[in-house]
Amino acid sequence: MGKVILVTLLIVLLVRTFFLESFSVSSAQMEMTLLKGDKILINKTAYGIRMPVTLLSIPFTFDKIFGIKSYSAALQAPYKRFFARSVDRDDIVLFNNPLETDKPLDKRSFLLSRCVALPGDSLQVENGLFIINGKPYSGCPNTMEEYSFKALAKKELEDIAKELQIFIPVGTAQGDSVITHLSKYDAFVLNESLSDSLTLVPCKKDTLISHMFLIPFKGKIIDMDENNLIMYKQMILQEQKGKDVRIEKGELLIDGIKQMEYTFEDSYYWMLSDNSIHSTDSRSIGFIPFSSIVGKASLIWYSSDENGTRKERCFSSIK
Repeated sequence: MGKVILVTLLIVLLVRTFFLESFSVSSAQMEMTLLKGDKILINKTAYGIRMPVTLLSIPFTFDKIFGIKSYSAALQAPYKRFFARSVDRDDIVLFNNPLETDKPLDKRSFLLSRCVALPGDSLQVENGLFIINGKPYSGCPNTMEEYSFKALAKKELEDIAKELQIFIPVGTAQGDSVITHLSKYDAFVLNESLSDSLTLVPCKKDTLISHMFLIPFKGKIIDMDENNLIMYKQMILQEQKGKDVRIEKGELLIDGIKQMEYTFEDSYYWMLSDNSIHSTDSRSIGFIPFSSIVGKASLIWYSSDENGTRKERCFSSIK
């Protein structure tokens, strides 16, 4: 009996480590595609099998047990991935937060976002609008955005929304307007029924990037000018961890040697969450290295909220 249990646990551990793992959605950043309470399967073979980095770890546990780490960073293997395959555009991807450099790669917190730009793509941002390869990125219809409407239109808007069975979250007053968040599809449907003077207007956002940048890929050589240094500094620091990397007077120095150009050691992606209001994605943490990617979100196998099981979502595919 003991051998059967041991073999079963070993099989489960192997499946979770290399093939499939369940992940619970606990935030709103992928609404409305994924909801809080969804339990999804992550296909860890979709982009190749990433080998464990942390070799001393207690299996089937959280990273901390009663406030004590369940792993040791004393023994780490170098990053290695077998049968590597590129991420496809619009895939929903689970990845480790690349900014948590104080932890081993496979022990950093998980984030879930949609891949919108690939290695080699050009990226520019103007007033919060992402321009990828020269074309504005509009996102999927489920993408959540902030909208403003005239406070005087609140009653009309609520009446129409009720008739169309669209839920409008409680908004925040700003002068004579109200700021709320809705999916792009719901905002479109509502605007079709509202008078022109009372329409929902997308909120303008500050420009994050004023220049066009290339999303780096492994082996890509990029000249190091002042603008490139600002954009790529974080990635270079991550790739050259352990070396003396400094930026002085707009110049890149690695171990005291001035670098006129830099060759990237990894490929990078730009990830955006469907809910732009409550999100941790490339808008706040920058480009995502391929080494940080865990797998592809492929199936909602169970879903529940305060009212119980959401049967219509169980065993549904993720798009």
